[in-house]
Amino acid sequence: MPKPDIEVLDDGEAYPYSSHISVDGTELQLGDLLLMFDPPDDNAVNFFERVYGFTWPGIITHVIDGPVPAEFHNYEEFAKDLESGKLAVASKREQTRFFVDDDTVRTITLYRYQYQGGRQPILVDERRHPLEDTLFSESITLCEDGEQVVEELLGASSSEGKQGVEHIREFLQSAGYQRGSTPNSDGSPD
Repeated sequence: MPKPDIEVLDDGEAYPYSSHISVDGTELQLGDLLLMFDPPDDNAVNFFERVYGFTWPGIITHVIDGPVPAEFHNYEEFAKDLESGKLAVASKREQTRFFVDDDTVRTITLYRYQYQGGRQPILVDERRHPLEDTLFSESITLCEDGEQVVEELLGASSSEGKQGVEHIREFLQSAGYQRGSTPNSDGSPD
């Protein structure tokens, strides 16, 4: 396979110093999600990998909720896997972090996976101690639509308290969900 065309899309001097690149026309940013399909014609995702960085020979990723903490994809293999359907990119749409209590920080990230039949929202929900990198919990939810995104976040956040619910509502509104689709912290509609 010929060497892929790699283009810097931000103000980085070269792609190892960049946070936004294009590989054979597919945009990729730090924090984006790679969906690994095996076999390529299957709709089941085997692994989710978050883009952590770019180097001269390839892409460094972090496996989310998987057996291997980190992976490396050289650009030639990455382009080949994209073309074959073994790999897809879900772009990071929105992210928020907030304290649940003195010992827990919650990070919620919303991704959008575009495919031929439409698009699918993907939620990654992580909890950790504020001074640690090790996660308490990490979950991935493949949502059918925006309604399920709202339901997943606000249904699960009832134990987060009023401030947590407000953070989630702001996150949803920032992600483009209409005010009427996000109930108030007391459960009543807007």
